[in-house]
Formats: sequence, structure tokens, C-alpha cells
Amino acid sequence: MNFGCDDNENGSGSNVNERNAKLKRSLLYPSLYVVNEYEYDTQGRISKVSTPLYENGNIVGTAEYDAYEYNSSGELISISNFINNSNEPSGYLNFKNIIYTYSPTGLKTKELIEYPLISSFAYTLYSYSDNQLVRADRYNHEDELENYRTYEYSANNLVKEILYLPNDEVLELTSYRYTDNLNTETEIYRGSNGEDKLREIKKTYDSNDNLIMLESTEVAVWSSAASYVMKYEYYQQL
Repeated sequence: MNFGCDDNENGSGSNVNERNAKLKRSLLYPSLYVVNEYEYDTQGRISKVSTPLYENGNIVGTAEYDAYEYNSSGELISISNFINNSNEPSGYLNFKNIIYTYSPTGLKTKELIEYPLISSFAYTLYSYSDNQLVRADRYNHEDELENYRTYEYSANNLVKEILYLPNDEVLELTSYRYTDNLNTETEIYRGSNGEDKLREIKKTYDSNDNLIMLESTEVAVWSSAASYVMKYEYYQQL
């Protein structure tokens, strides 16, 4: 199975994938279980992302999928999530819808998440400075602020993201590091002063800057999440 990195996974090997190659699927390593499969429309935009349904280690269908919709300007305006449900005539149940709103200059200003099954929603409002995202405020269905994030940059690269509770207490801090303007390392900390490291993420790219591997390692012993390695396979140029 070709992940676009052959026998050299440090990104210095041959250019197996073309630059800006289209992602075909992501696979959990070392089991090589397919996590997501990607489809594109005639304009080269993502149109569908599917998660396979497994039975005894074999793919027997689709567990869920996201359908993408764009406006006439090419902006992504919605992602509709459907989950497998044999009781539905279509075989799928609309679980969640994400709807995007943009400014006249094309900046995303709002993300609305609808939950049709329970008639609920949440939304995030985005603020910018010099066309760079600097803050995101998340509200619940009662228009109450749940949390907010701030973003800091260096040389146009995002270097720090801080998650706050409504009372301005720091809940989580994320630090990003780059190599040749590619995000290669991410560290996530918990605590008001960022004293407890929660997770480390390392990314590897091929020589055409396509992401080929992501390694997420849980550092904190109290973390309920699992460490994992994801590999990425691309469509080859015809």
C-alpha cells in the first residue's frame, strides 16, 4: 500500500505525490484501517468525506459521511453529516449540519452547528485583525458564551492558540512550531499557566509539502484519549 512516502518517511525522498495533491484517504497505522475517504467535485473541491463501516476487519459499508456544499463564489457554505441508520429509508440519519457565513471580503465570520435530532445548535463568531483570525467566541443555544480562543502569529504563521473559559480562566494552550513554513510540531498544555502538557503532535511531509504522517502522543497520564499514528494517501496525477 502506497502512502506517498515509500521507504523514506522523513519527507526527503522522491516526489511521489504532485504538489498540492488531492487527499484520497487517511489510514490508522499500523492496522491500516481506513479512517476517512475523500471525494471531489468537477472543480477539484472536496464534495464528500466518508468513514467506512467495518465488520470483522472488513469494510462492509459506510458508517457516516459528510456532504460539502459551496456557493457561487466557491466558498464552503455547509457540511452536512449523516450517520448509518437502518431504520431510515435512505439508510442514513442527518445528525449534524455546519453552516458558514462570510464577510464581503471572504473571511469566515460565523460557524453555526445544528443538531436536527434534538433541535439544538451552537455557534462560533470569528474576529480578525489585518485579515488574520485573532479570536473565536463559541456560544450555546441559549446565546451564552461557553468559551473563546485567541490566536497569535509570527511571520504570518499561527504560533499560539489559547482556550479560555467565559471567566477568562485559561483552560488550554496550544503551541505550534514550523519548518520551512510547514507546521511540524504542536504541543498542547492544560492549566491556567500551561503547566501540564497534555499532547504532542508531529507531522511529516513529502518533498512536495504534502502531509504524509501525523503522530499524536498523549503525554499526560490522566488523559482519556489514545495516542495514534495516521498516514495519508493521495490521488496520483493522471
